[in-house]
Amino acid sequence: MSKEGIDKKLEKDSSLSEDLTIKKEKIVENPEDFEFKAKRELKGYWIIPILIGSGGLFIFHMYTGWFGAYFSLIQRSIHFMFILIITFSLFAWSEKSRRDKIQWYDFIFIGLAILLCFYILINIHELVWRAGSPNQIDVILGVILIIITLEATRRAVGKPLMLVAIFFLLYALVLGPYMPGRFAHGTFSIRRVAYYLYLTDAGIFGTPLGVSANFVYLFILFGSILNKTGAGQFFIDFATALTGYTRGGPAKAAVVSSGMMGTISGSSTANTVTTGSFTIPLMKSVGYSSVFAGAVEPVASTGGQIMPPVMGAAAFIMAEFLGVPYIEVVKAAIFPAIFYYLALFMAVDFRAARIGLVGLPKDKLPSLIKTLKIGWILLAPIFILIYLLINGYSPQKSVVSSIVVLLAISMINVKTRMTPKKLMEALVDAGIASTTVAVACAAAGIIVGITTMSGLGLKFTGIVFDLSQGILPIALFLASISSLVLGMGVPTTANYVIMATLIAPALIRLMVENSPLIIPHLFVFYYGILADITPPVMLAVFAGAAIARAPALKVGVESMKLALPGYILPFMFVYHPEIIAWNFMPDLNIVRLIYGIIMAICMSIGFAGATQGYFLRKTSQIERILLFIGSFCVIPSQLYLNLLGIGIIILVIVLQTIIKPRELL
Repeated sequence: MSKEGIDKKLEKDSSLSEDLTIKKEKIVENPEDFEFKAKRELKGYWIIPILIGSGGLFIFHMYTGWFGAYFSLIQRSIHFMFILIITFSLFAWSEKSRRDKIQWYDFIFIGLAILLCFYILINIHELVWRAGSPNQIDVILGVILIIITLEATRRAVGKPLMLVAIFFLLYALVLGPYMPGRFAHGTFSIRRVAYYLYLTDAGIFGTPLGVSANFVYLFILFGSILNKTGAGQFFIDFATALTGYTRGGPAKAAVVSSGMMGTISGSSTANTVTTGSFTIPLMKSVGYSSVFAGAVEPVASTGGQIMPPVMGAAAFIMAEFLGVPYIEVVKAAIFPAIFYYLALFMAVDFRAARIGLVGLPKDKLPSLIKTLKIGWILLAPIFILIYLLINGYSPQKSVVSSIVVLLAISMINVKTRMTPKKLMEALVDAGIASTTVAVACAAAGIIVGITTMSGLGLKFTGIVFDLSQGILPIALFLASISSLVLGMGVPTTANYVIMATLIAPALIRLMVENSPLIIPHLFVFYYGILADITPPVMLAVFAGAAIARAPALKVGVESMKLALPGYILPFMFVYHPEIIAWNFMPDLNIVRLIYGIIMAICMSIGFAGATQGYFLRKTSQIERILLFIGSFCVIPSQLYLNLLGIGIIILVIVLQTIIKPRELL
C-alpha cells in the first residue's frame, strides 16, 4: 500500500465513532465476536435521543466536574439515566431486529429509566429519612431497575456478564440453602434485595457506577475530543517517523502508537481497530507474517489500559476501593507499563532481526519535524492534566480544565480546529463509549451488592485460603486463572470489581504484614486486562486477526507468546513490591528500587529473547532454555536465586559472543 493510500485510509478510519462500528462489521466475518453486538444505524430524527443523552452527559458532567458532584444517589442516577437513554436508543434487541429505527418497546425502557431517576430526585429527602424501610413503590421500582440493568447489560456488554449478574441474584433469592458448604446461606426476600440494589449506594448505584459518574465519562470525553483534533493520527505519524526506519520499524510503530493511544482510549479492541488499520498492513508489507502482525497490535493495544496517565476505567475504581488519590494509582503503574512495552518492543526487534527485516526507506515515512510542527500542541492538554493531578487537584477538575484548554488550543491550527460538527461528533462518541463502561459498572454493582449482603466475600476468602493451604504462590496462581477466566467476554472494569471483591481480600490475608494494598488489586487488574488477548474469547485478538486476515487461534497463541512477560509481571509485583508500590513505601531504600527495576528489565528482555529465538543473534535450543530459566530465576525475591538468573543470562551473552553458530548443538 502506498503512503498516499495509507494516508487516505487513515483519514477515513481515524474516528472512534459510529464509523468504527461500521468498519468492524465490514472487516470481521463474525461480528458476534465483539462486545458491540447490535448497534443501530440511525438517521434523521431517530438520532435525537442519542443527541439528548450525549448532550445531557456533557452538560451535567462538565458542571459537576467543576463545581462538585451531587449527593451520591442523585449524581449516579442522573448519570445512569442518560446512559440508559443512549443504550436503548443505540443497541437493538437482537441482530435480527430492525436497525434503522428505535422500536416502541425501547421508548418504554427509556421512559422507565427517566421515571426511576426522577423518583429519586423528587423524593430524595423522604428516602433518606426512611432509609431501610422501603414502601411498595420502592420495591416495584427496584425490581424494574434490576430488569432494565440486566437488559442493558445484555445489549451493550454481552450475555456473559448478564448471566453472572443473574446467577448472583438467584444465589440471593433462591439458591442459598442449596449451595454446598460455606456457600450456603438463608435466602433474602425480593423486598430486601430490590431496595438494597436500588436505593442504597452499595448496589446498582454503588462505587463502580459512582466512579463512572464522577471520573470515567470525563476522561472518555477528553480522549474523544483529543481524537477529533487529530491526536490519534498524530500519535501514529509520530511513532512511525520515530521508529519506522529501524529494523522491524512498522511493528515498533504499532507498539509506540498503541501505547500513546492508551492516553486517549481505554479499550483494547478500539485501539486495535484504530491503529491496526494502519500498522498491520504495513507490518505485512515489510515481511512480517500475517499471524505475527495480527498479534503485535492487540498486545500493544491491550497495554493501553495500563498506560498512565489515563489508563482503563477500572483504575479509577481501584483508587476508590483503596481510598487513595487517583494520581497514586498512576504513579504505581508507571514502571509496570514501561516493562510491559519494553518486553514487547524487544520481542518485535528480536523477531525482525531473526527473519532479517530492515526498516522502511525514510522517503516513505512521515517527516518527524512536520509531524511535530503540526501536532506538538496536542500534547499540551495531556501534560496539563498530569501537572494538575500531581499538584493535588481532583481528577474531575483536572480533566475539565484540560478539556477547556484542549478546545482553546485546537483553534490555533486549521488542521486541529474543533468545528461545531466535530464537537458534536466527539460528544456522541464519548456518550456511546461510556455506555459499555457504565452499564458494566451497574451490573457489577448487582454482583458486589449481593456479595456484601450474603457475606460471600468473606466466605470466598476462606475458601481460597483453604485451597492454597496458606501458600502464597498457589493462591496467586488461583487468582490469576480466576481473573483470566472471568475476564473472558467480561469488560475489564466489571472483572476487576468482582475480583477485587472476592479474590483480593484472600491475597491480602496471605501477603506479608503491612504490604501495600495496591499490590493484590493491581495483580487481579492486570490479569483482567490480559483476558482480552487470552484464548478462547480474546476480543482484541479477533480484531487484529480480522485485519491481518489470519487464523484467530494462531494469532491468539502468538499474542500470548508476545505478552508472556505481561503474564509474569503481576507475580513480580508481589515478590518485588518496590517496582509497583514505591510511592506507598515511605521507607523504601533507593538501592532496593533500582534492584527491583533491574530484575524486571532482565525478566522482560530475557523472556522476549527466549520466545523469539534471538538475542545477540539467533539462539540455539540450549540458549533459549537457558534464557527461560534465567528469566524465571529473577522473579522471586531471593538474592542468590536472582544472581543465578542474571548469571545465566550473562552466560547466554558470552556464548553468543564467543561461539559461532555452526558450533552450537
